[in-house]
Formats: sequence, structure tokens, C-alpha cells
Amino acid sequence: DMKPRIEEDLYISNALIRTYCKCGALLDALELFEHIPNRNVISWNVLIAGYVEHGYCQQALQCFRKMMEEDGMSPSAVTYACILKACATIGSLKIGQGIHSEVKEEGLLKDVVLGTALVDMFAKCTTMQKAQEVFDHLPNRDVSSWNVLIAGHSELGQDKEVLDCFTLMQYDGFSPNSITFIYVLKACGNFKSINLGKEIHAQVLREGSHEDDILIDTALLDMYAKCGELMK
Repeated sequence: DMKPRIEEDLYISNALIRTYCKCGALLDALELFEHIPNRNVISWNVLIAGYVEHGYCQQALQCFRKMMEEDGMSPSAVTYACILKACATIGSLKIGQGIHSEVKEEGLLKDVVLGTALVDMFAKCTTMQKAQEVFDHLPNRDVSSWNVLIAGHSELGQDKEVLDCFTLMQYDGFSPNSITFIYVLKACGNFKSINLGKEIHAQVLREGSHEDDILIDTALLDMYAKCGELMK
């Protein structure tokens, strides 16, 4: 039976493409990809992800079109998540909105990574109202989903909204991670919320897992400085 052998060869080819992409050897990845006779959606996903990871977002979008038009393949949740990341990077709201419609129709929003990518895309295209609307309707969330919403508010200088999200995510049962703390400490400094800043500092110390995190240390110093507490 040749089928197991063919599947094994495809698995190896996809793994090699992933390795080339991780090393930044995208031309080698593309050459190997084009010589795979039986490529599948994973082959496309690995190549698209490689382009996005290295900032070649237009090439990723071209691959996205080719996989559907030339190979006749349906994108998976992973494909959509990668393309949404490309849209977020280049600010392509129109394509992102089209993908939002498609994933809703296909019932893929239950995928937490894809849902988070959608929120991130809308947030980075500076449509926070839409980002919030999508977030509110996600059937599944995780700390990354909250972080992209918080980051979107932070980038627009919406410090009160950052602090509100921080409170709500904990009510929702999610523990903040380093990324959350950094954005929230920045908001505390801008908003002069020294009491909350001190509470977060205590929380960071209690957890102990952030002790050697230079970014958190910097965010704490910046927060205290903005609140006028460093010299006290």
C-alpha cells in the first residue's frame, strides 16, 4: 500500500518547509513547496505562516488566494488566523472583514486562536468598537484574547478602558500574564493610578514567576516615576 508512504513523505516535506521558514530561508521553502505533488492545507499553512512571521504579508495574501483558486483547497482555522495576522500588520481592514464574514458562516469562531486573531486584526486597524463587539461574541476566550483587546486600547491611549478590561478579565476567571501586567502598569502610570499600580506590584511579587522579567521591572519603574513615587 503506497498511501502510508505518500503520507509519510508529505509529513516530512511539510516539516522541512517549516524548518526552512523558521530559518528565514523562504526561497528554499517555496522551491520545496512547489515540488510537492500532493500538498495539503498544512503545506499551505506552513508556507503562509512563514511569510507572515518574516513580514512578507503581501506574499502571504497571494498564497491565500492561490491555495483556493489553483489548488481548490478550503482554508482551515489556522490559515484564517495567519491571514488575519497579515491583515493586522498591513492594516488591510477590508480583507479582514471579508474573513470575519467567512469564518462566521463556516462556524469557526469557536477556535480561540482564530477568535483572538480577529479581535487583534480589528484592534490593530483601529476599529476598537468592532474589536470589542467581536470579543464580546467569542464563544471561547483565553488570556491572549484579553491581552489583544487590552493592547488595542493601550495603543490608542485609552487607559481607562485598559484598566476596566484588567478588572473584567479577572472577574471572568483569567489570571494576567507578563504581557497583561506590562500594559496595565503603563495605563496605571498614565492614569496616575498609584494604588492599583501598587496592588499589581504586590501581585507580581506574590506570583514570583516574573522576578527576572526586565520588561516588568521597567514597566514598574516607569509607573512609579509617572506617579511621582520614585523619590519617596
